[in-house]
Amino acid sequence: MTLESETTAVLETLPRGPGMIITRASDAHHHTGRKQRGSDAEGFELHPAIVRGMKKIYEGGNSGGAMAVTLFSSPTMHVSYVWFKSGYPLPIHSHDVDCFYQIFAGSMRVGNDVLEKGDGVMIPGGVPYTVTPGDEGVEFFEFRTGEDYDTHYRAKSDTYWDRVAATHAERKPIWAEEKAPYGLFD
Repeated sequence: MTLESETTAVLETLPRGPGMIITRASDAHHHTGRKQRGSDAEGFELHPAIVRGMKKIYEGGNSGGAMAVTLFSSPTMHVSYVWFKSGYPLPIHSHDVDCFYQIFAGSMRVGNDVLEKGDGVMIPGGVPYTVTPGDEGVEFFEFRTGEDYDTHYRAKSDTYWDRVAATHAERKPIWAEEKAPYGLFD
């Protein structure tokens, strides 16, 4: 008997739980935009600088500076693959659930810390943050404590949003040629 056949035989004698869920890369899907929670409430209004800034970014078309795909989602967990290309300006924001980033290629700065392959960061829900990808960009898995999460952009300055939009425009041709350091989904 081989180890594999013995393992199979033992597993067949054990009670089965609710079951494992297998995910396949071919089933992953790109994140889709969604409205901020509460945006349908009477009187809800995004800060005008955020609205103008997001409009400027999207007027230039897809810059190709970031990619995020959902790998798994359940009521208690959301897992994504994320690739930010070099210099991608992730606007300052927060989410309403905790998240953990596990880097497996490239690097990024979070606050004053540079995180590299094998490093991770836990970001509690409600805490504003941004990341700055290194020269190779950064690829990481993102784990969240719920199947859905909300994004709240925090910068309320037209100058800030103008710089984000300008970086998208300036780096678009660079990002078009850039390859992911590990290349899980590129």
